[in-house]
Parts: sequence; structure tokens; C-alpha cells
Amino acid sequence: MVSHLLILFCLAAATPALAADGLDAAAGRALFHRAWISAPSSQFFDGGLGPLYDARSCNSCHAGGGAGRVGVDAIGAGMIVRLGQRDGSGDPVYGPQLQTHALPGLEPEADVNLHWQDRDDLRVAKIDFAQFHYGVLDTRTRAALRRAPSLFGLAQLASVPDAEILSRAGDHDDLHGRPSWVVDAHGHRALGRWGWKAGEADLAVQIDLAFQRDFGISTTAHPAAAGECTRAETQCVRAAPGVRVELPDSLRDLIVAYVLSLPAPPPRDETSAGFALFRRSGCLECHAVLTAADGTFVHAYSDLLLHDLGPGLDDGIAEGGAKAAEWRTAPLWDVAGGLAAGGLLHDGRARSIAEAVSWHGGEASRARAVFNALSSNDRNMLEHFLLGH
Repeated sequence: MVSHLLILFCLAAATPALAADGLDAAAGRALFHRAWISAPSSQFFDGGLGPLYDARSCNSCHAGGGAGRVGVDAIGAGMIVRLGQRDGSGDPVYGPQLQTHALPGLEPEADVNLHWQDRDDLRVAKIDFAQFHYGVLDTRTRAALRRAPSLFGLAQLASVPDAEILSRAGDHDDLHGRPSWVVDAHGHRALGRWGWKAGEADLAVQIDLAFQRDFGISTTAHPAAAGECTRAETQCVRAAPGVRVELPDSLRDLIVAYVLSLPAPPPRDETSAGFALFRRSGCLECHAVLTAADGTFVHAYSDLLLHDLGPGLDDGIAEGGAKAAEWRTAPLWDVAGGLAAGGLLHDGRARSIAEAVSWHGGEASRARAVFNALSSNDRNMLEHFLLGH
């Protein structure tokens, strides 16, 4: 096996980012853009892509570090089909994520068609399964789209102390933000802050999970060589290589370094009339400005807590400690990038800021009502603030 140190220098030499980002981030950038291939042709280590997978590179989902692209009539790059049930479990046969690609000689888990439909002038995704290749879907299992979130500014979000997040939890009028407690890699209780439902406390763990589900590549945290394949998917299990850890922690950590090097978007003008309207509407209560450990402000506009957003965003899939209608407050500092990639919200259904707000029910109902009551001029000013204009 090639030395990991030699790998690091080879990867760093392949990217011009070395001087700007440092050795680890530069090597991580190369890994982030690398198209993974199947065993035994993988260049640097045993094992490789598959047997089943959804993507070949990190960059194919998070192009340039941005959000996943929303497809018009197919699953877009950087979007996956999430499977789950109200008790938080995945499907007994297909697990928590559907893999729609397979290595030669194998079948993907399912052939999927996507159609967008209008419901009360709002767009919703309709997922049709032309065929399942490993058995029937459990009748309790629900399917929904998830898009890859923007990765810009994660270092600033990571710098926010747990105490700052927890200080905002609890009941405040109609708001009931609560922390997402998870068990970390060491078996300790930790505060989740990553993912649409704050299901992970550590970026390295989040990336480990992506390699298992998106690429079928095993890590220390997920050593099964067959990726996410269950025992019921015998064809996939038999096709898996014999190795246990295909991506060493040392290489995974380089990707973490690169992701943390991606800068936060430029700050919004908080002296503007648009910001005043954002505050007056009540949006700032959840889409908050947090304080980092060094006392600087993090203008991501998220409290990183879970909130119940009502039946419109309840897709029947619980995750970790988050219920089906609960979502981590999404950061808003890359709204323009999300729209450029085809839409907003966890599945890209919203074609505008106004549509995204319209889906907010539950704890956000009052803020939605205030937003909807704004004059067209005031609404435009608020939207221009969020878009960074």
C-alpha cells in the first residue's frame, strides 16, 4: 500500500491551492474533487467505489462547495432519495438511503423517476419507482428527496460553543427550539449541529457517513465493505471486496480540512432596511446571529436548533432524535447559491424565498404571516438582504 505521506504530497502537488489553504486543505481539495473508482483499480488504497453508490465525487454533489443541483425531471446531482419511518429507522431492505447506481454486473437498488407537481401553487416532488431490484419496500417506509447543503462557512459554525446554542433552546412564545443530542464516535452524548436534522456532532463523522452512503466506500466508523447494503441484498454483499477500511482516517481528515477552509459568504448589510424587516418579521428569532468562542459574530442566520415546522414539511421520516416535522434551522448565508442551483429547502422544492417561507408552518407560522402581510416593496427589500444585493 502506498504511504499516506506520499499520497498527501502527490495530492497537494495536483492542486494550485497549496499556498493559500495549507498542505492539508490542498490535499483535501484534491480528494474532494477526485472521482472514486472501483476496486482493484483504486490508485491509493485497497477497495473503492461501490458496489452500489449515488455519486463518484464529493464535488459532484457539492459543486465548488455549494448546494446540490435540483433536477427538473430527474434526481439532480447532489440529491438523493432518503428512506425512513416515523420511528427513525430505515427500510428493512434498502436502509436509510436509496443507491441509484451500481458497478457493472450489478443492479442499483431502484430505478427512480422524479416529477414536480404544483400543490396550491407550490412545487412538490413526486418520486416514482419504476422498479425495485432487491425486494419490495416496507409499507411503513417513506421516501423523500434530500439535497446536499452548501459547505461554505462551516468553520465559523464549528466555532460556536455548545453553550451558545443551548442558551437559545427552550420555550420562547411560539418557539420551542431544542437541541439535537446524539451519541458521538466515542459513545459520549454530544450536541448535533450538522445535517438537515442536526444528526451529527462532528464533521468527520458526517463525512464518514457520506462515504458509506454516497460512495459505498468503507471507513473506520463504517467498516462494512458492502457500504450500506443490507443482508437482504445478497448480490451486493457478495460483490464487495474483502477489505474493511477503504478510506483511512488520515485521508478523511484531509477532506475535513478542505471543507473547513471554504470561506463564509460575504456578510449581509445589517444596517439595511431589509435586515430591519428580517428582524421585525420574527425570522431572526430562529435564523439568528450566533457568537463564536472568540467573541466574533457568526452571520449564518441559524440557531442550529431543531424546530417543528408543521405538516407541510413533515415527510414522515424521523432521524436520530429529530421527529419527522422537525428541522435544524437552515443557515441563510448562501441563499443565492441555493436558488442558482435550482431551489431552496431540504429538497429544493422552493423556487423563491417567498415559496420557502410559505412552507414554514408550526413554530414559524407567526413569522410566515408577518412576511406574507408585507407590502411588495418591503418583501423585495427583505429578499434583497438575504440575497446579498
